[in-house]
Amino acid sequence: MFIQYVSRKCVRPIVSSLYLLFSGVGCAPDLEIETIIPGMLTVAVTTATPSSDYDPQLWIRRYLKQFAEKNQLTISWTVVPFNESWLLASKNKVDLVATNVASFPDRAHPGATFSEPFLYERRALRINTEDQNNFETIEDFVGNKIGAVAGMAAERDLLKRAPTGVIIQVTSSFPELYEAFEKGELDAIAEAEYYTLNNTVIPSHDKNVTLIDHHDLIPGQREESVFVISNDSRIC
Repeated sequence: MFIQYVSRKCVRPIVSSLYLLFSGVGCAPDLEIETIIPGMLTVAVTTATPSSDYDPQLWIRRYLKQFAEKNQLTISWTVVPFNESWLLASKNKVDLVATNVASFPDRAHPGATFSEPFLYERRALRINTEDQNNFETIEDFVGNKIGAVAGMAAERDLLKRAPTGVIIQVTSSFPELYEAFEKGELDAIAEAEYYTLNNTVIPSHDKNVTLIDHHDLIPGQREESVFVISNDSRIC
């Protein structure tokens, strides 16, 4: 399959960081890679220049760069909004969508295929650590603001679970969402805790932030992240 995932954690002395190292990049010797533009791997991402080791977009780029180098491909990054980004592969706009898409049935479309999962998520609320005594579950946010990115599983979860009185603010991008949180315009962000496939937590924040109210979007079912690959591209 396209992705075989292996992760290792490296913790720096001053700032905890996560480095995801991938093995199995590259195809079987007898399988010729085909892309929409020969020799170029066109990839949809949500961030132009990710720099934080806590950002999944950085982890994903590291893997894809290794994959492209090993298979003698150049990469063209296409920055897109997250919402409906998974449709781009089925429309042959890109070879693959790497926006950290969860493999929900309603995101599957003719003309594209989901890869094997490379991590899974549990829903949670991001708050400032200094607010831990004020909030424990979503029920504590009546009269307060919670933000999410449009089209994300976090938005679905928030709209389903938020009690009357919780103020929901939806943004079109992650930078816009996190800027509002940093400015104090939001009391929480609906997002996820990330896990490797063998159930190890992948650090996604520093000590100034805490994730609370962990739960599955669908009780008892893993919410798995995948790449979405165009059926007109032959990529392992």
